[in-house]
Amino acid sequence: MRLAFLLLLLINIALWPFASGMLALGNDGAEPLRLTSQIDPERIRIVPVGGGAAAPVVAIAPVVASEPASDAEVTPAAVCRVLAGFTREQADPFVARAREAYPAVQVTESEQPGSPSWWVHIPDLATRQLADRKQAELRALGVREMALMPDADGQKFAISLGLFKTETAAKELMSSLNGQGVRSARIAMREGKAGRLRVELRGSDTELTALLAEPQATVEGVEAADCP
Repeated sequence: MRLAFLLLLLINIALWPFASGMLALGNDGAEPLRLTSQIDPERIRIVPVGGGAAAPVVAIAPVVASEPASDAEVTPAAVCRVLAGFTREQADPFVARAREAYPAVQVTESEQPGSPSWWVHIPDLATRQLADRKQAELRALGVREMALMPDADGQKFAISLGLFKTETAAKELMSSLNGQGVRSARIAMREGKAGRLRVELRGSDTELTALLAEPQATVEGVEAADCP
């Protein structure tokens, strides 16, 4: 009886490593059994050596390329228009309206040069007697339209044969006079007297379009054009 007890004890000791999973014969499922025998495996934490707290996991946000900064809003290029032919009575209300209703528009007022003219004439003669003699010669050649023009001192006298707005018209008269035998006539360009005003406007196309539609800008005799 005692021998049998000892024999059973030895057999149990020999089989204990296999029964407890310490030794495995082939793929006997001992490893899954060990895992299932763990208590609350999800609560297991990895603690660094030294007993310190586990380092928190830091989420790294993906790097997103930033959009390039948008350019500053570009100011529209200024448009320039000019109104020419104003009288003083017409210009004053228009300029006042422009500066009051369109403060962003630059308004520049200036005197408009007079239109040139072309003068067909006999140049200055030294004395009145010489001027009278020349007029008699012109009449003899068939010239009927003429006028005696003394200078500022009344010492010299020119004979005017015509004043024209275009050089072409003046040349036509010269050709006719030459055909009549007149050889001493000349053409001279004369600057007209200033008496009109021009208003230059600089601003956005939208504002200038609205301003040029104002009643003060559409008066008779005033013409709009691009700035030279």
